[in-house]
Amino acid sequence: MTEPHPIFVLHQGLLREAPGSDETTLRALTLARAQGDARIADMGCGPGAASLVALRALPEAQVIAIDHHAPYLETLEHRAAAAGLARRLETRVADMAAPRIAAGSLDLILCEGAMYFMGIEAALHAWRPLLATGGRVVFSEVVWIKRTVPEEARLFWMEYPEMTNRDGVRDRVAAAGWRVVDDFVQPREDWEVYLGPLGTRVEALRPEADETLRGVLDGARQEVDLFARHSDAYAYAVFVVEPI
Repeated sequence: MTEPHPIFVLHQGLLREAPGSDETTLRALTLARAQGDARIADMGCGPGAASLVALRALPEAQVIAIDHHAPYLETLEHRAAAAGLARRLETRVADMAAPRIAAGSLDLILCEGAMYFMGIEAALHAWRPLLATGGRVVFSEVVWIKRTVPEEARLFWMEYPEMTNRDGVRDRVAAAGWRVVDDFVQPREDWEVYLGPLGTRVEALRPEADETLRGVLDGARQEVDLFARHSDAYAYAVFVVEPI
């Protein structure tokens, strides 16, 4: 059996793959005016935190959860079954750039912390045909929130060269032929929900880690420590957008 990638070893068992919270997802659903019977796709869903929030909040909603990593979807299926939500959930191992969803069949697309895999403009172009009339996309994106960025933070985020501020994200949305309905910066607590368990997982794995895994653990430890020092410089922000 092929050994899992060290990233997946690190993230095994975590509830979220990016900063977020049930409260933030609920706020985004409210801003998107999601209805109880909405047809929703959760793109790059990871272990499915946003999917579960949507299923609980919208009692007749149908959710298709898309991810390329099957174990994440298996985790989501177990959680949905335990919560009595499995009947309204479909999971699909697929690339979110080509999710095999019928044109015009979705009222809402969620994408928490995964838009960067495609890029904002490319994702919005790819997903536009999937939406029914009046459909919207909700996504979260890491952004600079300080005019002068500390060098340490700038160097760390060089791995994501497209990173910009909220105005830059709005410009990319407009360039794709969409408009921003609303947006907001996620609270610091959303990072703590993600980074706290991540840091705990790092230390649990370190004693038995080989050289490759140690490199991944060191990177995650750097992410945790960097936010503790420079949380005033960057944040995740949620954007609710619709095609023009």
